[in-house]
Amino acid sequence: MSATLVVHHLRVSQSESIVWLCEELGLDYKLVCHDRDQQTLLAPDAYKELSPLRTAPVIEDVDTYTPNNDHIRLAESQACIEWICRKHGQGRLLNKPWDPNWKEWLFWWHFTHGSFQPACQMKMIAGALPKDNPSQKIIDSRIDHYLDLIEQRLSKSRFLVGDELTAADIQMIFPLTTQRSFIPFDLSPYPNTLRYLKEIGERPAYQKAFEKAETTLKPMLDANPKSLYSIA
Repeated sequence: MSATLVVHHLRVSQSESIVWLCEELGLDYKLVCHDRDQQTLLAPDAYKELSPLRTAPVIEDVDTYTPNNDHIRLAESQACIEWICRKHGQGRLLNKPWDPNWKEWLFWWHFTHGSFQPACQMKMIAGALPKDNPSQKIIDSRIDHYLDLIEQRLSKSRFLVGDELTAADIQMIFPLTTQRSFIPFDLSPYPNTLRYLKEIGERPAYQKAFEKAETTLKPMLDANPKSLYSIA
């Protein structure tokens, strides 16, 4: 039986997290890769037409919970991750209200897209402003604060929530790694975060995801990797 789950991956984007998730769960899925426009660095029109958001990630699947097994197309990283974990992973990587670390998991599950990644995106936009613009200092200060929170958390546990990988980690890794190809920031002051990235990078599923999903991009797990793109 062919896979019903299709992952549309825009190269050098957060949809890498969805590919990694599928590998961690050992799923049968179809991967369709799309390349950025080399002039604009934006998604091609064919990718934008997949979703009203016009951004990555996008997945397609058969909704077996509907009477007619409707075909669905879904965007938004957290929505895609939750769909895949619940429908194909029997709830794996999603903590439950009765789990000991439920409160911590709920915070970190929402932290990446609610706080950390928006700040990183603001830094991308602010990169076009003069260096002495007050907005630059405000955004850098916010990112530094968020990195401090991540570092403190990882000083207490192997992953964001205890000693087992969860969906919160799947969300977190992109802004700490690949997103720095657009907005460089130094992780040298954060040894626990670097330990965390090293351990993630050694996971067979993470390595396999990059082998399948990327052609030239390598996991950007170092303290200060070279930027691939200019935001000036």
